Amino acid sequence: MPLETPPIPQAKTRAWTLPTVLSLILGVLGALTIIELRPQLSVTPQEQLATGQPFSAPFEITNAGYLSLHIDNVIAVLHLAVIGRDTFENASSGNNDWDNFDLERGNGKTVLFYFYNGVPAKADMVIAIDYEFLGKKWRSFSRFQGVHMGKWQWSKQPMGDLKPELNKVVDEALRKHR
Repeated sequence: MPLETPPIPQAKTRAWTLPTVLSLILGVLGALTIIELRPQLSVTPQEQLATGQPFSAPFEITNAGYLSLHIDNVIAVLHLAVIGRDTFENASSGNNDWDNFDLERGNGKTVLFYFYNGVPAKADMVIAIDYEFLGKKWRSFSRFQGVHMGKWQWSKQPMGDLKPELNKVVDEALRKHR
C-alpha cells in the first residue's frame, strides 16, 4: 500500500493586509482631491449700468476653484421674456471678446448681454459657459430670473429640467456665432 502524504495545511489569507489598507486610504484621498479640485465657476449679476434698464446689468464670471480654466465660449440665452405685448423665447447673445480666454484661480471676467431697452414684465435668462478642464470639454449653466423689488434685480434660480432643451439652444447659438 502506498503511503498517503498528509495534506499540507494552507495558510489563512488575510483580507486586511497593509497594502490593502494603504490602497484604500490613498484611493479615498485621491477621490476627495479630485472632487475638491473640480472647476467651480460662479456667475453673479452686478448693478444695472443704466437706471430702469435691467439688461444693462453686467454679469461677473469668477473661477472660485483651485485650478485655472480655459473658457471656450460664453453664451446668454433669454429663455423667456415678456416685453410689452411681445414674448421672446430662446433669443441668444454671444461676443467674440467672451471666447477663448483663460480664467485663473480667483479671477473673473465681466460680460454684458444687452438684449433690450426698457423693463420687461417677466424675464428668465440662462448663461452657458463652455470650458476645458483636464483635457475634457464641459458646459456650465447659470439661470437668473428678473425680480421687481423696488428696482429690477436678477435672482439666481435652479436649472430644473431645462438643461436638455438649453443644450440644443446653446449649440444652435454657437453655430450661428462662429
